[in-house]
Amino acid sequence: MMTPLLSILFLCTGNSARSQLAEAIFRNMAGNDFRVFSAGTQPQGIDDRVFQTLKKRGIATDGLKSESLEDLDEQQFDYVITLCDNAKNECAHYPQSDALLHWDLADPRQQDGLTPFDNTADILEGQIKLFLQLNTPGVIKSDSNPDEFFKLLSDNTRLRILMLIEDEHELCVNDLVVALQESQSKISRHLAQMRTLKILSSHRRAQNIFYRLNPELPPWMELVLAVTRTGQPDFINQEKIRLKAHASNNSLNNISNNTASANAGKI
Repeated sequence: MMTPLLSILFLCTGNSARSQLAEAIFRNMAGNDFRVFSAGTQPQGIDDRVFQTLKKRGIATDGLKSESLEDLDEQQFDYVITLCDNAKNECAHYPQSDALLHWDLADPRQQDGLTPFDNTADILEGQIKLFLQLNTPGVIKSDSNPDEFFKLLSDNTRLRILMLIEDEHELCVNDLVVALQESQSKISRHLAQMRTLKILSSHRRAQNIFYRLNPELPPWMELVLAVTRTGQPDFINQEKIRLKAHASNNSLNNISNNTASANAGKI
């Protein structure tokens, strides 16, 4: 059974520049995963610089036309994205949408030349790339509410656990006890909570249970963790130093034990 195509509407006041660029760029980047529309609350003719900008980028302009929001009155949209404050205010309770987003972009028509249109297209490409990364059909969705996830991050110990695991890919309880200098019971309690909420998954190796980020974690959660780690690179410096020292000590102990076993075998 084929999955129904998702539909998206880009909305601004005139449907003459920003929403036209968004429609063409989105269609070019999304391929066949979406049905894409644009409209205006007070539609005007399409600015010719829209076509020039898209042509420079090798993006098709077939089918672009200025439409009124009223022309789409009977349409049901999965997403409505407003591109100016006027459209946002007029459509704050747009009934034919399951999700409303607002990307406030300056109107490039107010400036001369192609540069403002190129800048708008650059911004749209970045926004659309992120949107598709997180919302393309097939992207894993989570049963967890965002508030549960951010409540987890609000606790200092849990946040540091997640930052360490995001950095090291997997760690056992003992690693985290050494790195965070917290009791085993406290670390285990936090790990159990995050595993229950499906933020972490675990597997046994020898005598230890190792924890890693759930491979089915929604991309937006992965992105939040990655951005937090990259944006605050010194956040877990001391923990990383202790973890490295712990790993070095374990390596030395293993070498010592192996040497002792080998010598004992020669006696």
